[in-house]
Amino acid sequence: MDSVVTKKILKFKDNQISWVEDIIAKEIKIKIFVNEEEIISLSATPLHIKELVTGFFLTENIIKGNWCPYEMEIIEDKDEVKVKMYSNGYLDLSEKILTSGCMASYSFLKTIPPKYEDNFKISAERILNLFREFQKKSELYKTTGCIHYCGLADKEEIIFLAEDIGRHNAVDKVIGYAFLNKIALENKIILVSGRISFEMVLKVGNFKVPIIVSRTAPTSLAIELAEKIGLTLIGFLRGNRFNIYTYSYRIVV
Repeated sequence: MDSVVTKKILKFKDNQISWVEDIIAKEIKIKIFVNEEEIISLSATPLHIKELVTGFFLTENIIKGNWCPYEMEIIEDKDEVKVKMYSNGYLDLSEKILTSGCMASYSFLKTIPPKYEDNFKISAERILNLFREFQKKSELYKTTGCIHYCGLADKEEIIFLAEDIGRHNAVDKVIGYAFLNKIALENKIILVSGRISFEMVLKVGNFKVPIIVSRTAPTSLAIELAEKIGLTLIGFLRGNRFNIYTYSYRIVV
């Protein structure tokens, strides 16, 4: 399924109006079924759907029982996608929260992970270089101007990049990719294009990610949670500078 559509629009430039073809990011509904029962619909960009749904279920922890992402069935139907999964457990939808993130997404997160510590360290210069590389890789953002993106990196390079209309979706895609490809997250860095929210910190904290980096600001709750769980939170990375909000010991100057 294409990730963009074209549409004729009126463009104002140099005091003139003209018709032009514009490239628009495509938004679809992903309806998720567990044991043939529809449990939720996600608004998303039709890229890396398997990674998105896998990451969503891993980070939200709403299936209490065995389930296999490798047996996921993805059915495309015009501007809608149905995803079918099966589990021998039960669904815990008891504490659904409407988040402040893009697309008014729902979160079922309610358990704060225990605090973790590690010996992970990286130089400030490597952080800057990785983020410069990260910002060059989002082709869909360059084309449409309305896409969030999230990257998974080690100390040397960007391993995977996910793009989506929703910030939380992009993070879920990265976590789903890591799970499906058996990549440990305890020694990786998460890079995000948008603000860092409480839910995003909780998602990556559940997998003991040492560092999350953004070009924009974190919220107060995101900082508070990062302090509780041991996550290094970096924001306002612009040019050759950034702010370290929590656990600076992982950044070597």
